[in-house]
Amino acid sequence: MRTDDLIKALDADATSKAMPLQSAWWLAAGAAAVIAAVVFLLTIGPRPDFMAAAHTMRFLSKFVFTIVLAVSAFALIRALSTPGASTGRAMAGMAAAPVLVAVAVVLELFMVPEALWGTKMV
Repeated sequence: MRTDDLIKALDADATSKAMPLQSAWWLAAGAAAVIAAVVFLLTIGPRPDFMAAAHTMRFLSKFVFTIVLAVSAFALIRALSTPGASTGRAMAGMAAAPVLVAVAVVLELFMVPEALWGTKMV
């Protein structure tokens, strides 16, 4: 192979682009969400009292906790996948979901009589 042929072959390889990392991350996140939803629906399924439960704060808070945890974990994974990137802010974001759960527990305890705290904690 001549040098000119090698240079042309290398140039042809360089023009073919792989999927950008940003697009790959969003594609992976979307695929994960769809797979999780399908597995959930096939294994557990929706609640029989879905419409009644959907209007309660406890039911809606589960979605908020899950979304906050997923978003913070996604941000941390993206930061960890980039060499040399700062991960401090993403690591701090991982504390958001447990803090929200703790706040929800405290608010729930304020709403019920003290005699029922033990029952509600279980």
